Amino acid sequence: MIKSIYTKDHKAVVKQLIQARIEAGLRQEDVAKKLGVTQSHISDIESGQRRIDLILLGALSKIYKSPFLFLVSSKIKLLNLKETEEIIKRQAPESRQSFISGLRILFKNLN
Repeated sequence: MIKSIYTKDHKAVVKQLIQARIEAGLRQEDVAKKLGVTQSHISDIESGQRRIDLILLGALSKIYKSPFLFLVSSKIKLLNLKETEEIIKRQAPESRQSFISGLRILFKNLN
């Protein structure tokens, strides 16, 4: 598992997030208020200093009124059921439920 958040994939998602926020006409402060976090938290996300999970991506998708796939479209790979099951099996037991919840949000936002 890659531990560094400084990957090309992460940078691409961050770039999409910034673009979506700007297109939504929102400031970092506006997004922070909607999420119940500080502006510096949003700044850390947008500067690549903080990891982004599926739950947060789902919330940002709703705030930005932007399709979830747009936020990750530069690196998304659609998986079939078998591939998805294999990924879930590889997750640590304590991470599995969070991963499954994130997938539910992902699929909900696809509709």
